[in-house]
Amino acid sequence: SAQSSFNAVYGQVPGELAPKLALALACERGGEGDIAEGLYKTCASTDANYVAAAAFGMARIRAERGDVPGAVQALDLVPSTSRSYPEARRLRAVQLYESGHGLPALAQAMDSINGVRLDPREQSELTAQILERAIAEVGKNGSKTDVKIGPYPASDETLRDGLEATYRQLAGTETDEQRRYALVDKANAVRRWTLR
Repeated sequence: SAQSSFNAVYGQVPGELAPKLALALACERGGEGDIAEGLYKTCASTDANYVAAAAFGMARIRAERGDVPGAVQALDLVPSTSRSYPEARRLRAVQLYESGHGLPALAQAMDSINGVRLDPREQSELTAQILERAIAEVGKNGSKTDVKIGPYPASDETLRDGLEATYRQLAGTETDEQRRYALVDKANAVRRWTLR
C-alpha cells in the first residue's frame, strides 16, 4: 500500500528526492531490495542532505544479503561532518565485528570507533566485544603482532591487557553493584599471569 502511494507521488514529482527516499524504504520493507538499493543510491549521489539516510538503507540491504564489504562501503559514504557520522562508524564496527573475517576485520572494526564521539559506555562495550573475539582468534590461529587491534598488537598477552583495562573501565561506569563486581571479576579472570 505504501509503495503504490509513494510511487504515485514520485510519478507526479520525479525530480524530488523525498518521495524517492520514502519509496526506497517502502520497497526495502516490501522485500524488493534491488529496487530499494537503486533508489537509495540515487538519493545518496544527488543531494548531501539525503546521504546519511540513503547510506544506512543501502547498508541494511547489503548486510541482509551478507555483503559486509558493500555494507561497510555504504556506511563510508556518511561524511564526518554529518551528525549521523558516529552512528555510521558504530554500525561499521558492528558489521566488521560480526563478519567473522578474522583479525584484519577486527582491526578495522576497532579503527572504526577510534576517535569517534560515541556514548562512552557503548564504546567500551563494543571495544570489549572486539577484544574478546580477537583473543579467541589468536587462540585458534596464533598471534599476528603485525596486526593491531586498536593500540594492541594481536598477541594473547597484549589483547588480555587491553580487555582487562576495558572491563575495569566499564566497572567504573557501572551503577549497579552486582554488575560492577561481575565486571571486576571478568577483568581479574582475563588478566595475564606475570612474575612481578
